[in-house]
Amino acid sequence: MFKNSSSYITTVAFIIGLCAIYLLTLKGGIIPTLLFACLPLLAIITARISQKQYYFYAFFIINYIISGISRYFPMKTGMIMLGLTLGIGCILFLKNIFQTYEWKRSFNLLTILWAIWFLYCLLELFNPYSVTDAWFIAINGYALFPLISAIIIPVLFRRFKNFYWLLIIWAILSLFAAFKGYWQKSHGFDGAELYWLFVEGGAKTHIIYSGIRYFSFLSDAANFGITMGLSMTIFGISGFFVKARWTKCLFWLTALASLYGLMISGTRSAVAVPLAGLCIYTILCRSIKNLLIAGSLFVIVILFLTQTTIGNSNSLIRRVRSTFNKEDASFKVRGENKTRMIPLMRDKPFGIGLGLSGKRSKRFDVNDKLSELPPDSLLTMYWIETGIIGISLYLSLLVIIFIRASYIAMFIVKDKQLRNILFSIIAGLAGVFVAAYANDITTYPNGILINILFVFLFVAPYYDKELTEHEATA
Repeated sequence: MFKNSSSYITTVAFIIGLCAIYLLTLKGGIIPTLLFACLPLLAIITARISQKQYYFYAFFIINYIISGISRYFPMKTGMIMLGLTLGIGCILFLKNIFQTYEWKRSFNLLTILWAIWFLYCLLELFNPYSVTDAWFIAINGYALFPLISAIIIPVLFRRFKNFYWLLIIWAILSLFAAFKGYWQKSHGFDGAELYWLFVEGGAKTHIIYSGIRYFSFLSDAANFGITMGLSMTIFGISGFFVKARWTKCLFWLTALASLYGLMISGTRSAVAVPLAGLCIYTILCRSIKNLLIAGSLFVIVILFLTQTTIGNSNSLIRRVRSTFNKEDASFKVRGENKTRMIPLMRDKPFGIGLGLSGKRSKRFDVNDKLSELPPDSLLTMYWIETGIIGISLYLSLLVIIFIRASYIAMFIVKDKQLRNILFSIIAGLAGVFVAAYANDITTYPNGILINILFVFLFVAPYYDKELTEHEATA
């Protein structure tokens, strides 16, 4: 069935291509026509020579470093990542001409849920407040990549070792990010970073009363802190369960480096990622011993931050401690902004349109009062842009995803190593969405990284079957 479907798709694409060549010949002349006619050949050659998961690994690396590159070479990162996302999908479908993929692996609950969310975001294009250009820029992070990743990753990453190597690549990237943060703290900022701070206004949020917030090669300190918190949680837990000794060392080194990166980022909400992740992990593993140890550690950390002034001479500890201070000026401003948003949102159940909240609206000459208020967090941004209906739908889908992923990890997967890696991913992602209450977590690399991790939670039963069969024959 799937093979016939891909043949129909190829036929339709061929007919559309012929029509496009005909129109180009009439309107554009012979040169544009020849260039366009070469595109299918180029795509087929690329699909033929692309080996295994290598092009996805390249995409993963680009996603992690593109924010840093754009600081030195101005570019439209959103359009580039959208093009790469669509390109990966095209390559996979073209490769299907030469080899048959197990597309049934892609048909799971996650794909259905993201398809529902994609449909809602697609309908947002008809929102009377929507701006088409803003929608096209925002749709990739909102719904297109989650859906495409849910379709292509299960058929592309067929073996556990493919997923395992992706984790190793991520660990190495996290080490580089932490090292870059260390370099900034020890040797200062370079010319491009100073330009971003003092000309483009980054200093307003990164050089503050409590000290300097370092951002590595990511877009800002908040983004840096969140991704460090996520890698710290996942690699810190997984390090106890991976089998290879060198991988254990790599993962634990990454966790320690990520802790350092989180601290120097000065991102208070990022502290919630490992703290909330630790709580979720102890619940998932259903161990009284682990629950007591983790619970005691959690209580000690909270008491240290809320009931003592120990370490206040250190700006990093002082800023983390301010996370729990409801009298903090930043905390009050966020609350005031949300209070002002409520009456403005009452007649907008579907929001003001994708990509139009906060500063992003300025490039589209949108003068809505809501666009003047900074959303400050992912949940507020989704509320403003998709309305109360959109944020309710999104949170409902997230709850279903987490429940199903937890069930798979707890009751379906039998391999101890894989099960605990899944526990660490669920814990880390849960912590990230707790932090989403105060930060936008969808900027590069976090948005794409989060959606990739979600997919592996649902592909895990295939890996478990592979691992258990290997142990049985070993």
